[in-house]
Amino acid sequence: MEENIIYKPFSYLDNNTPVEGSEVYYNTEKKLTLKKNDCTTGTTGNPVTLTADANKFVSHVSIADANEQAEAWLNANAQAYSNNIGTCGVRNTAWRGIRPFCVLEPPMALQAFDYMVIKYKWALGAGNDLDTFTGFVNTGITNLDNKWVGFGQESELPHNVNAAAQDAFIMWGGDMTDITGTETCMVNFKKVKEAYSNLNDIQVRMAGVWWNSKNTGNIDVEITTFLGGTMTKVGKDIINDDGEQIQQLNFSKNISVEGKSLSINDVTNIGYIHYSNNLSTANVVITY
Repeated sequence: MEENIIYKPFSYLDNNTPVEGSEVYYNTEKKLTLKKNDCTTGTTGNPVTLTADANKFVSHVSIADANEQAEAWLNANAQAYSNNIGTCGVRNTAWRGIRPFCVLEPPMALQAFDYMVIKYKWALGAGNDLDTFTGFVNTGITNLDNKWVGFGQESELPHNVNAAAQDAFIMWGGDMTDITGTETCMVNFKKVKEAYSNLNDIQVRMAGVWWNSKNTGNIDVEITTFLGGTMTKVGKDIINDDGEQIQQLNFSKNISVEGKSLSINDVTNIGYIHYSNNLSTANVVITY
């Protein structure tokens, strides 16, 4: 495998020597953890953290501007850095239940976070127009349980937040109807926790179906967690502002069902998120 040479360490950054007497601002420490993503089939990469040390980026505007420079550097370099120094290992699985209906992956709890962004991605040859279902289950709360966001469902819950992601419990980015695409959903666990502090655990179910046609049916599910900051809907994407990206996980799944206007009981189940209100952590259960 060719070495990835895109990553540029601090020694490659241009030196910025402030003019004497001018007011300058420096970044605070920033980190970004990404999983090595160039491993061969049947193996998985480990997470690697790249750090932008404090006082490495200089601004004549503000600390926030210096922090934006640090975050831009992390976004540009973290994946290459992870691919260069990360390692590939055998994919770990942990069967749950009497029979192997589902597999817990990864086998450890996620780190503490406030928000989760779920992206359902399909490439050329998978199918045409993936429709997704994302929603809460087993909470015992009528206003939450079995109310899905996605095409033909709700756009957000509660459905009177006027598309303000920061105020929503869960939000869908919008419908993607092409032969390639990404449908995005945000789960605001922080907001649910504030509204329903008596809940010990929060479960989220993920499912999907091909509206127009199914080919291979293979999709990727990307799960990204954030701590702090605010969530904002931008077009059909939902992004985090001023928070810290904690983890990003990727899973493969086959969506085998094709059909129009099907109910949750008729589509392909993808898996579950099990979030602990007390610990602010979660496990991901992907069904196979």
